[in-house]
Amino acid sequence: MVPMRKWIGPLAVVLFVLAQYALWFGQGGVVALMHRERHIHALTRANATLLKTDEELAAEVKSLRHGRAAIEAQARSGLGMVKKGETFYEIVPGSPPATQTARVFRNQQLAARG
Repeated sequence: MVPMRKWIGPLAVVLFVLAQYALWFGQGGVVALMHRERHIHALTRANATLLKTDEELAAEVKSLRHGRAAIEAQARSGLGMVKKGETFYEIVPGSPPATQTARVFRNQQLAARG
């Protein structure tokens, strides 16, 4: 029979290695913790971006509810609407300077629509 003392040293080393493996790579280990912290940081940044966008949209809704000028500006920029009697000019970007001209759009059609 082999004396017990002979096995205590190698057994202690094996147990130590297993405990270190569990500490570093186990389910609740250091590596998993670092991954979670990175994920939380990414979610925090995304949340801050979404909150900023939400605040901007809330301000736009408030201005649209309380002012005719904001509604008119939104209609002009977003929908391309023009007031009666106005002339809309569009300069085509990227055209050579010799052929780049201002074009008059739908003057008579807009006047007819009212």
